[in-house]
Amino acid sequence: MRTPVVIGSAFVAQYPEGGGNFWVPLQYLLGLRELGYDAWWLEVLWTRGDRDRDTRYIDRFFDEVRGLGVADRVVLAYFATGTKDEPDGPPVYLGAGANDLAARRSDALLVNMVHSLTAPLREGFARTALYDLDPGGFQIWASQWDMGVGRHDAHVTIGRNLGEPDSPVSLQGVHWERVWPAVHLPAWPVQPVLPPGLGAYTTVTQWWNNSWAIVGDDVYDCNKREGFLRLLPVGDHTDVRIELAANVHANEVEDRALLERHHWHLLDPTVVAGTPDAFRRFVQESRGELSAAKPSYVKARAGWISDRTICYLASGRPCVVEATGAEKHLPASVGLRFFHDAGEAAAALRDVEGDYPAASRAARALAEEVFSTRVTIPALLRAAGA
Repeated sequence: MRTPVVIGSAFVAQYPEGGGNFWVPLQYLLGLRELGYDAWWLEVLWTRGDRDRDTRYIDRFFDEVRGLGVADRVVLAYFATGTKDEPDGPPVYLGAGANDLAARRSDALLVNMVHSLTAPLREGFARTALYDLDPGGFQIWASQWDMGVGRHDAHVTIGRNLGEPDSPVSLQGVHWERVWPAVHLPAWPVQPVLPPGLGAYTTVTQWWNNSWAIVGDDVYDCNKREGFLRLLPVGDHTDVRIELAANVHANEVEDRALLERHHWHLLDPTVVAGTPDAFRRFVQESRGELSAAKPSYVKARAGWISDRTICYLASGRPCVVEATGAEKHLPASVGLRFFHDAGEAAAALRDVEGDYPAASRAARALAEEVFSTRVTIPALLRAAGA
């Protein structure tokens, strides 16, 4: 009998307007089930100190998972009091499958995304694997705070270039198994090739997340804003439409003016991508993706590639994204172009548009070859020691 597998996360229910966030654990749940595994998604929600608000978040979360058809395999651990660092008692487990999941716990592998499940929540699992989705910054933070490193049976990362000579981030002697992020192809069917001039190159992002990783005097900026500001000149050197779904607030007048001046069209992410279905429509209706990376990923040369980008690829939408070291470990593809500066990004867009149908086909082919759950999940389970 196959080991039950539990995907643990704590970044979905707490951010109900983040439609793209839902897809991160969901891809793995869907992929595991397709491969015949007894798979579960365990979400954690820590109280915000406002019971009415917590209730709205819980209701919204379960509304979405019911709409996605996975409610029978999703359990939410809700802490009504205390904090993440100092929980005040055990959580309440919510969801139709809570008892079934509890019965499997002692036989299950926990895939703990970005240390979502702290030590008390990990107790009782047969095996635990820490799964890093934020490579570079995560390893730096783990050297300064308890991020679960050394407290799991296995350590896995999507940072395919971590530990390489050109990646300056110390791994502190920890062995990290490396895998690619996953996209569930049946949930992301290939879309018709768009004719010339139709659709925009888009992306969805946080503008600020007020996060930095610091090593001595060395700062790794984890905010997307700086990366996109360097990319703005692309809008002056291309004929394609560029749309950025980012939470640039109304009072950030200078940033909004810069985007407009360089012909970038700013969208409200809560409107165009505020639910899982809306996020999927936004990606599939795009012409392709154009995106900067966090400066921390670029500086760390972590080999990160976005879980969002691989959804574009699966949909047959070519991607032009900033290089982080991942390009060293991927087969060359006209469907996925990497750049180091705005000039290279503009040139890559021109190349893609030079034979857009070929780039679209290549994007889907790369998703099938490298990022499909049928390829990535067996690799993840091997890395986790299942």
